[in-house]
Amino acid sequence: MPRGWQIVFFMTPKSRIISSDSDEETIDWLEGSLAEMGVPQKEILRAELLMEESILRLARASGNEEGFSAKITIRKRLGDVSLRLSAKGEAYNPIVSLDEMTEDKGAMLNLAILKAYRDQLSYNRRNGENVVSILAHSSGSKTAIYTLTGLVLGCMLGVLLKGVLSPEALFWVDSNIFLPVQNMFMNALMMLVAPLIFFSVLSGIMGMSDATEIGRMGGKLIGVSMVKMAAVIGLGMAMGMCLGGMPEIVGMLEETAEAGGKSVSVLDVIVGIIPGNIVSPFSSNDLLQVLFLACFFGLLLVKSGDRAAGARGVIEFLDRLIKEAMEVVLFFMPFAVAASVADLMVHTELSTLLVYGKLIVAGHLSVFLALLIFAIFVLIMGRISPKPFLQKVVPFLLLPFSLRSSSGCMAETLKLCAEKLGIEEKLAMFSIPVGMQFNMVSGGVYEVMLTIVMCQTYEIPMDTDFFMSFFFASMLLLCTAPAVAGGGAMLMASMFGMFGVPVAAVMLFIGIESIMDPICTAGNVAGNISSSFILARMEGKVDEAVYQES
Repeated sequence: MPRGWQIVFFMTPKSRIISSDSDEETIDWLEGSLAEMGVPQKEILRAELLMEESILRLARASGNEEGFSAKITIRKRLGDVSLRLSAKGEAYNPIVSLDEMTEDKGAMLNLAILKAYRDQLSYNRRNGENVVSILAHSSGSKTAIYTLTGLVLGCMLGVLLKGVLSPEALFWVDSNIFLPVQNMFMNALMMLVAPLIFFSVLSGIMGMSDATEIGRMGGKLIGVSMVKMAAVIGLGMAMGMCLGGMPEIVGMLEETAEAGGKSVSVLDVIVGIIPGNIVSPFSSNDLLQVLFLACFFGLLLVKSGDRAAGARGVIEFLDRLIKEAMEVVLFFMPFAVAASVADLMVHTELSTLLVYGKLIVAGHLSVFLALLIFAIFVLIMGRISPKPFLQKVVPFLLLPFSLRSSSGCMAETLKLCAEKLGIEEKLAMFSIPVGMQFNMVSGGVYEVMLTIVMCQTYEIPMDTDFFMSFFFASMLLLCTAPAVAGGGAMLMASMFGMFGVPVAAVMLFIGIESIMDPICTAGNVAGNISSSFILARMEGKVDEAVYQES
């Protein structure tokens, strides 16, 4: 703390008044209180520094530095720890003046410190006081807590409504409340997904030194993803063989409506990566085309060097703007989660779950086994203990589980990679969006398992040639799967059609697709994070202190 200030006990152990007498208890009280709340040491030091600078600026603005006093309050809410500095006086915002210039080198250093952590500072005027809030520690579990709350309330609401309302009333609630809430939220998410991927990849590429580095890292990322994908495809094939056929469900197909299907053409996908115009990839949310545009223009920016300095500034601003917009949308996520789960509970019949119980259990088990495979790859290829990886990633998976969209939670995924796993931010901004298309592994293991089960059900010959063709074709198909809610049903139709299963059989599994989609999406996100982490380890761009930090 600056010389000439003392903090005296006030009201509660977490609130004190600062005045103009010196006392060493200041640092001890602040450090001790923050440490008790689980704030890491480096964040404690940063919070102290920001508080000191804010106090000095408020004191100077008061015109009476000797008689200046302020109240400091430490608060902890849902894991977030913040300091609130409040002082009476004329209105003065110490944050908006951070762009000022001065010849004093010490003052310029202080300004640079405040600018570096501007996002963690906020100001408001309340009851005749200037109030500066400092975010000392941000909890990664806050989003998970809100999401879990939405899940629980949604389950309770769905069960309650199903028990007390008539079918007609349920239909009205579903049509006028649940579905509109879900649709508005998903529309808002998908509105931002394509711009988020575009600007994240652009920003990540701009942070690299040259095109050669981009190609090298992109090649490594795809290589790591393909090796993992091969492992989980093998897992899915093995689990499908263990489950065997399900002849009891074949008769159900005759009662379903005719369903047309079209297999994905790998050649068409490759040719279609290049868009006919710049606008269509964003309007149609064609993520492969968005990735192509981002990489294409990113390489041009790298090649342009200093001539593109102005464009870089605009791109960095837009990248921050889109991420902030995504945070605003995600604020409403618990409401969408509650509506989605309530809708599922209203429409899911217990008898349906019992018929497909074996498949549902095996599908969920396959995703957990895939997560174990990711941990093994982190150990072998990343050459580091996977324990912190699992401890931080597994709780986070509640978010993609609820959203059922890998792309929809990308902003939070990037934050987890940088702030919890220690991955260099610029690398994560490149690897997460690019790797998203090549890490549909957990959903893939379920679709592979299901296709093998149906091949046995319809007694399709399965020899060595079949398994080899199945393996490589599955790998190509998984790279074309869309990273959006419901993408599993599209992939299922493609795989059924390619390997001789009637595409109409997809209708047999539409009822449980909504049950499997959340866990598969969570596994896909975990696979993408593991690929980015392994790449960062290979490149020496993981902060091990952050990674090991509990």
